[in-house]
Amino acid sequence: MHPSPFRPTGSGPSASGRAKWLVVAAIVAIDAVGLAHCDIRLGFAGLERGGGAIALLAGTAAFYTYRRPDGRVVDLAHTAALLLAFFAAAGVLSYLAAATDLPLADARFAAADRALGFDWPTWLAWVHGRPVLWFVLRLAYASAIPQVIAITIYLASTGQAERNSEFLWTLILSLLVIIPISALLPAAGAWVQYDALRFADVAQIRDFFAMRDGTLHALDLSRLEGLINFPSFHTTLAILFVYVVRRRRVPLAIATALNAVMIVSVLTEGGHYLVDVISGAAVAVAAIYATARLEAALARKSIPTAKPTPAERELTPDSSILP
Repeated sequence: MHPSPFRPTGSGPSASGRAKWLVVAAIVAIDAVGLAHCDIRLGFAGLERGGGAIALLAGTAAFYTYRRPDGRVVDLAHTAALLLAFFAAAGVLSYLAAATDLPLADARFAAADRALGFDWPTWLAWVHGRPVLWFVLRLAYASAIPQVIAITIYLASTGQAERNSEFLWTLILSLLVIIPISALLPAAGAWVQYDALRFADVAQIRDFFAMRDGTLHALDLSRLEGLINFPSFHTTLAILFVYVVRRRRVPLAIATALNAVMIVSVLTEGGHYLVDVISGAAVAVAAIYATARLEAALARKSIPTAKPTPAERELTPDSSILP
């Protein structure tokens, strides 16, 4: 187990907690510059809903930190607030990354797939010729967001705050690698490359090309699409989901089975190349490695200088968001 990144609530947020919020703040600052440069505005309704939800969760974390100490509630509220803030900021950044005028890399990715012996159109036809399998793959692919929610609740409710912290860092570090790569190697995806648009996520493709040609001037935070093709973030998520529940056998078995299917689903339901999947898996491994070392380094900065009270020992200080 990694050294705990937490420190007593009475001494304020841990170095790990502060670092996560600083990363989010830095992404928001980059977003602001990029949106202004691309002449894109954020819809007020999405900002209002997102900001309101984050404020509510932050208030809940503060209340259960200082007024009615409950470490598990604090961990859940704080982790949820960070997830909302980070995914909103990273989602906007992924749109800005799609605005590059670099040539599409689809032909290279398709050639790499063929070199590996994988034929995407043949695989698509094979899957669609088996309606039950196709249905299962669609369900598995759609499970990504529900899994984020379920795992966050599970880890918080079972007192595994250090795993939630680890989960957050692996997600953050993964996207900090994936988004720049997607900007340098933009791809429309296999749906476009192989003229299979009747199976595609139309909104995703529409927004991708609108960002590239500069015709998208308004974003709704509640309706952001996944514009990243290479590396596959779904594949990264599938590996991270399994990794963060590894301490308990039943959740591990369920997560392994579900996410093995989700990785397979990425090819047809996400319109990804095989090389997208391979690179997404590599990013997950790198993020896990980097998180272990980052949390150990941050933990050394969070060693308490005073003996915590019993109430403080119950709490998960990384979840304390107020000074």
